[in-house]
Amino acid sequence: MPDVLPQPVVAAAQAARREFLVALEPLRGELFRYCRRLTGSVWDAEDLAQETLARALTRAAQSHQPIERPMAWLVRIATNAYLDQVRRPAPLLVEPSERAAFAVADPIEVRDALAEMTTLLAPQERAAVVLKDVFDLPLKEIAAMLGTTEGAVKAALHRGRGRLTDPDRSAAIARRATPDRDTIDALAEAFTAYDLDRLTKLFVEDAVSDVIGVAHEVGRDQITAGSLHHTLYLETSVRWRAEVRELDGDPLVLMWATPTDGDGTEAVEDVLRAEAADGRITTLRWYYFCPDVLAEVGNRLGVPYRNHGHGLVRGLDR
Repeated sequence: MPDVLPQPVVAAAQAARREFLVALEPLRGELFRYCRRLTGSVWDAEDLAQETLARALTRAAQSHQPIERPMAWLVRIATNAYLDQVRRPAPLLVEPSERAAFAVADPIEVRDALAEMTTLLAPQERAAVVLKDVFDLPLKEIAAMLGTTEGAVKAALHRGRGRLTDPDRSAAIARRATPDRDTIDALAEAFTAYDLDRLTKLFVEDAVSDVIGVAHEVGRDQITAGSLHHTLYLETSVRWRAEVRELDGDPLVLMWATPTDGDGTEAVEDVLRAEAADGRITTLRWYYFCPDVLAEVGNRLGVPYRNHGHGLVRGLDR
């Protein structure tokens, strides 16, 4: 068994992945929108989109035929990935409803309520409603995607639509726990001060940093030498200012960038989300290469933003 995976092998895998993602680039926006409807969260949607593309690359490598209707193929993979994450021991589509569903659901009202689905509907009900009411797929195709029968899909749609149009649905929506705000504030202050030592001390020894879709770092030393050093010392084209803002009750770090050549105004170019325990950061996620996430955050918070695509053409360098 080799102690090290040879660099040529790693480089070949990176090249194949980049070529694959470039080919699917025109579908990325639609894939994200599907994942966004399914999960009800911009963050979970990006995670699901990334997982879908990773699975799709493996599936493509195992395929001996051209992949027809690639968007439908990605939707199927995304649906299965989502259900794998939330699947319960008992079948969900056939569980009895707690209350009778409304006879008719207003399509507009159903769409407006989709953001609440994560707390109102069982996962397979949620998938059925999105696939039918948003993407208008045939029942037969939805049943195939969910691994069930058309009759079960109809039942799930009936229950799901009823719950989404229930006037008492607000009572069922639970607010998620908010991450440690003091630690998030300290992170932002250290970034703005360009204080690498202070930033490093905020991380636990075995912390994880994900530049979503591009780089994965494990351990405080690797994070310090990688993404933190790059941001503060190698990213010389802009000057960063970090600001904590809340979205859906969760604190985010908005990374405002001002071009150092004076040609351009300040705008948000990155969004960071951190998980913390006992005043120390355990996980940090960077959304620099997630244009759909930056667009939603910027639009919802009403702040100017600039995105840089998915980082596919330029490779792994910011």
